[in-house]
Amino acid sequence: MIDYNLMNSSEKLEYERLAGYYGSLDSNGNIIDEYYRSLYNQRLLRSKQGIDSYWLNEPLQTGFTQSHNIFAEGGDAAFRYGIGMTYTQTNGVMKNSSRDILNGNVQLTYRIDKFAFTNQTNITNTDVENPTVSFSKFAQTNPFYDKYNEYGEVEQVMEEIISATSGTQYITNPLWDFNQSSYDKSNQLTFVNNFQIEYRPISELRIRGKFGLTVGRYNAQVFKSPEMSEFLTTEVLKKGSYNESNTKSSSYDGSLDISYGKTFGEHTVNAIGGMQISENQSNLSIFQAIGYSSDMFSNPNFSNGYPEGGKPSSSISRIRHASYYANFNYGYQLRYLLDFNLRSDGSSVYGVDNPFSTTWSLGLGWNIHNESFFRQNNILNYMKLRYSVGNPGNANLNAKMANSVYTYYTSYPNMFGLSALIKTWGNSGLQWQRTNEQNWGLDVEMFQNRLRLNVDYFRKKTDPLLLNIDFPPSSGITSVPMNIGAMRNQGVTFTGSYIIIRKPDMNWTVNANLRHITSEYYNIGDLLEKYNEKGRTNQSLIRYYDGASPTALYAVRSAGIDPMTGNEIFIRKDGSYTFKWDSADEVICGDSTPDIEGAFGSSFYWKGFSINAIFSYRYGGQAFLSTLFNKVENISDVQVKYNQDKRALYGRWQKPGDIAKFKRIDDTTVTNMSSRFIADDNTLELSTLSVGYETTTGKWLQSIGASSFNVRIYGNNLFRLSTIKEERGIDYPFSRKISASIGVRF
Repeated sequence: MIDYNLMNSSEKLEYERLAGYYGSLDSNGNIIDEYYRSLYNQRLLRSKQGIDSYWLNEPLQTGFTQSHNIFAEGGDAAFRYGIGMTYTQTNGVMKNSSRDILNGNVQLTYRIDKFAFTNQTNITNTDVENPTVSFSKFAQTNPFYDKYNEYGEVEQVMEEIISATSGTQYITNPLWDFNQSSYDKSNQLTFVNNFQIEYRPISELRIRGKFGLTVGRYNAQVFKSPEMSEFLTTEVLKKGSYNESNTKSSSYDGSLDISYGKTFGEHTVNAIGGMQISENQSNLSIFQAIGYSSDMFSNPNFSNGYPEGGKPSSSISRIRHASYYANFNYGYQLRYLLDFNLRSDGSSVYGVDNPFSTTWSLGLGWNIHNESFFRQNNILNYMKLRYSVGNPGNANLNAKMANSVYTYYTSYPNMFGLSALIKTWGNSGLQWQRTNEQNWGLDVEMFQNRLRLNVDYFRKKTDPLLLNIDFPPSSGITSVPMNIGAMRNQGVTFTGSYIIIRKPDMNWTVNANLRHITSEYYNIGDLLEKYNEKGRTNQSLIRYYDGASPTALYAVRSAGIDPMTGNEIFIRKDGSYTFKWDSADEVICGDSTPDIEGAFGSSFYWKGFSINAIFSYRYGGQAFLSTLFNKVENISDVQVKYNQDKRALYGRWQKPGDIAKFKRIDDTTVTNMSSRFIADDNTLELSTLSVGYETTTGKWLQSIGASSFNVRIYGNNLFRLSTIKEERGIDYPFSRKISASIGVRF
């Protein structure tokens, strides 16, 4: 739990006292209110008696995953079959969290004359169980409470606080809720079948047809026991709840294509043409029941009915696509290469006025190393120049984006039938989001192919963009999808690898990649100023301005905390100083897109033993410090009673003359976004480390009738160096995983 920085008992009590939780203090720092002074002293006594509960370990366990796979295959040249089964069982790092996956698959291949038939069937069943109490509940519980009473039992209420303004408040034990008969579970069953037929009348010509069918069923159930603390003050007939959702989905995908490839002397030609159709459909139904007298039975039959004003709901989604495509490839003397693609895609996602979009791409390549003037040498072995241009589209959008959606009101019948109100306006003229893209590339291999380098430079223009535009409430709707504005991107990518040692029984390779990208909006004007104003009001980081990056971070500049008052000093756009925060003074204070990011690693092999390591990095970008913003400041009067980050005590201003990073400790008002909460985000991580051994020649294999054996140990996120320290996994704890695999082939 190294990423958490929570207070202990004495620290939390001191923070509550200084933050004003117990009311005003006299000149000696003593609590004036008699009731709250008594409450503080009771808690202080517990702390001095050694009660300093560490709650974070209670819901945790050592996560464990086991996976078993068996596969058998056989047949002859005409008919081949394969049957396999895989079982994976995972226990998460939180108790009551697990995932069980059982998969069965059958592969059949039949060849006769010029025909080939292939069928693959997969059936997967997944059972998931999630904790009913989030990890954050344990993180926010104060350490000066005992987990168990003197009899070793878990009590529901750890403390009662009587307030003149809010009545009686109950401080409850998260362990009580964690041990109830509540559950959060789901089951998913998926059937996937892919059939393919291939016909080759001549060796150069292939006709292929594919048809795929997927059918799924998903059921999720969440039951909350009436004994849960959230129902402590709820009337008896409304305690406990049951939520169930069911989704039935089906999809099909069919394609037919004809391909031809042949070499004519120094000319090589490949061509393919075809069509593809698909449909995805899902049917979702949801209902909720409340009112359980006992948690012995969670079936809805034992509930008292629906929530007040509640009823079952359902939705149906259907998306259809159709595509026609043609590809042509030409090569001359393996020196000059040409690739051309043309396709027309139609989708029900877009409006009836623009259902189809035609896209194309052209690629050119020059193998310089195959030119007559290129002399073979041991330094430069391979060199290729590449260029491509095209305009791909995007149809990965909401199925109902282009259509108007109505809500029917069954509670208000009238002489004309059901009443209906518009919920979402569609847009029959909605166009495809299209990107014009160009790419220049260079591939090089040197030193007897030991060194490989790939460099690419690309430019993209996306026009138009698709955005949901807010409408005034008087219209009866919230937003309408529209084509507004455009965006341009450009960047450089680099990939390289070098073989340090290359021998029959030993190999050592290092590799690295790098990416640099810049983006900006254009053609937006003032159309999205309402969005920008909403972002300033709601303190979001998203803005739409011409010439600005889509990942820019906007905030009002800060000059820090005033040592005399503990209030923040802001910098206006004109450079003057003020204590008043004004959204009109916001400027760009950073960008979450790094200057460079990528990965590097190394792999080593020796006589069957191998080790691989992959590091990831990012440098030059900035990040918004959400932990500081929400857990060191922006702690409201209500949130003060929960455990907090240590910096809320040690980093905040307490008295005149303090040089502090954070505002007054007794200030529970809203903290507005400023540059104090934006910092450089430079990170280095060991993403993956694996060590293994594999053999196909061991003499002992023959004694067990095996043909190969392998064993490997994996680890991920083993260490992380960063300029930013933040909590990870508030609702579910962040975990580092170590896994091992053993494989035997017979």
